[in-house]
Amino acid sequence: MRRVLHLAVHDTKLFILERENFFFMFLMPVMFMLFFSVVLGGGGGPADVRISLQVVNEDQGFMGELFLDQLRGEEFDTTLLSRAEADTTDYIRRLAVPADFTAKVLAAEQVQLDFTKQSTSNIEYDAAADVRLHQVQVAFLGALIRWDHPQGAPVSDEDRERLKKLIQEPRRITVSQRFAGTGRPVASGAGQSVPGMLTMFMVMTVLIGGSQSLTREKLYGTLSRLATTPLSRGEIIMGKLLHLGMVGFFQAMILMAAGQAIGEMHLFGIEFTWGPGWWIVALFTIPFAFAVAALTLLFGGLFRTTQQAESLGWLAGMVFSALGGCWWPMEIMPRSAQIIGSFFPTYWAMNAFHAVVTFGHGIEAIMLPTAIVVGFGVVYAWLGARTLRMV
Repeated sequence: MRRVLHLAVHDTKLFILERENFFFMFLMPVMFMLFFSVVLGGGGGPADVRISLQVVNEDQGFMGELFLDQLRGEEFDTTLLSRAEADTTDYIRRLAVPADFTAKVLAAEQVQLDFTKQSTSNIEYDAAADVRLHQVQVAFLGALIRWDHPQGAPVSDEDRERLKKLIQEPRRITVSQRFAGTGRPVASGAGQSVPGMLTMFMVMTVLIGGSQSLTREKLYGTLSRLATTPLSRGEIIMGKLLHLGMVGFFQAMILMAAGQAIGEMHLFGIEFTWGPGWWIVALFTIPFAFAVAALTLLFGGLFRTTQQAESLGWLAGMVFSALGGCWWPMEIMPRSAQIIGSFFPTYWAMNAFHAVVTFGHGIEAIMLPTAIVVGFGVVYAWLGARTLRMV
């Protein structure tokens, strides 16, 4: 096993250090993530996600600060700005608290809050923000009612502290929501493009670069020379499989980090997160990387020239991506296309990623896709071992 690992690590280093492979592994996928996220709407699903909200608090009293505390308790990612800063800062959503907020609240008068959204902001996140702002208002009013401070009476430090404690109390009633029946939301924006581009480029990079490498090694006699070493044929094949799987897994980890960073920085208004199940996504990339590596081994055995490996690898990668649901949600594909797509490992990869990221399921959601993807990998590896000639 040590010799197999040595061969795999050596080949992986050479693969990553090639300039063109570095471009296709990291730079190009991130650009595609950004492009398709913007084109498809930018959002990745607002459920259980902290929604960005700029707040301009012009109130000089204590009620404005307590209202901000209530905001933060409703899963808002708040950024506090002064009026001068707000005039020169771009935003996605912004809430303005008026200067007379404290005075009007204490006088039991109606207060008008100014909530604005950019026309390019994600509609799903805007709707979630509206709901959460309504929850903030209801909770804040409930705390004021329980505070029961006499109108017009002076407010002491003890009174302020008592209201603050009421605001910070955990909810006594929570609402659990889920989709009824068999219906479920269709992924859009970054929720579709980030997992889709990760899946697509794992296939494209490993398939094209790996099959080219294997074909070149056949033509230049590298595999023949390896066959004369103490390495057995099985060890060579295992080493190549491990090498290709390591490339796919390493790329997946980088792209997962890039997708999370894009969402956290809100580049071009994109909002995305892998969510609490990110480790399940990372875990699934291991069997998927094995399936892609095994497919590459098969293609490396079939191709005779590097030109064939490049052109046919591109074509195969495009077909796998399109029918696997990497470019568009599987739900909008015709039923016949979905049936055909189920014969591709990319289909099951996207199924697993959406189950965790879009629909919030746990590790049980990747069990079936994992078994099917591993099955694909075993078949591909068996065929690849029979077609790859060392001499």
